[in-house]
Amino acid sequence: MISYYKYFSFFRVLTMVTATISGTLIASFAVAQSDRRQGFDVEFSDCIESIGVGLLPTEQVRSLVPTEFLLASQGAPVTPIVVRTARCGFISVDGRRPRSGAIIQIGAVIVPPDFTGNINNYTLWYYTSNVELAVRLSQIGVNAQFVPTIDYDFLRVGGLFHVAVPLPGRPSLMLNGVVTESNTSAGTFEANWWFKGNNRILKMNTKVPEIFIGNADLVLGTHAQSQLGRLIGGDTLYFPILQQFNTFNRAQMQVSSFAP
Repeated sequence: MISYYKYFSFFRVLTMVTATISGTLIASFAVAQSDRRQGFDVEFSDCIESIGVGLLPTEQVRSLVPTEFLLASQGAPVTPIVVRTARCGFISVDGRRPRSGAIIQIGAVIVPPDFTGNINNYTLWYYTSNVELAVRLSQIGVNAQFVPTIDYDFLRVGGLFHVAVPLPGRPSLMLNGVVTESNTSAGTFEANWWFKGNNRILKMNTKVPEIFIGNADLVLGTHAQSQLGRLIGGDTLYFPILQQFNTFNRAQMQVSSFAP
């Protein structure tokens, strides 16, 4: 299976060309990179992560993404969507005492607004069991849900993997499958997750100095009548484009707020 790193390194070049041709790139984001008002930093360590990339009807995804952002497959019948989960032994928000926590993100792959990152996604749903992270993201304008009872299990023997986001998470969901760790370094990785809130553009830029990329076989489940269920057209989402199980010792996220 092609690696997450290689897939999105290629994808980044492809979408940059697309953005240049289309002329719809949000040029102001590049200028605003030095403006980090209301921003904050987060340190992560001792982390495991799952990645699943599926395809959904472009028209349906487009209805959930602000017009400032260009979908990766704008104009095509389907466009990629990313489901990311992570559990870290230590999460430190703005230098405060670290706490453990889980994070689940669902987003649409977009053209990189400022030409940075190996992958850029627009955030559709964000859940975390880390209260400080949830509070700070909410304060800056990200629609982050605090779900203290997120269930995140990984059994190294057998590779069984299970993540559940119960109420008060909305929509609730589960992710199940089998994963395999890797001991081979895939180098660095940089991911940008974007959101529009409080009349500002929010950017969550995460840099991982060294990532280890393994394999996964995952399936997402949710209630068919939930907002997520209506988006995916049922109660189940598979990931034919890409599936990964990653580990990394540390990462840093910079959260920035820009005036559009």
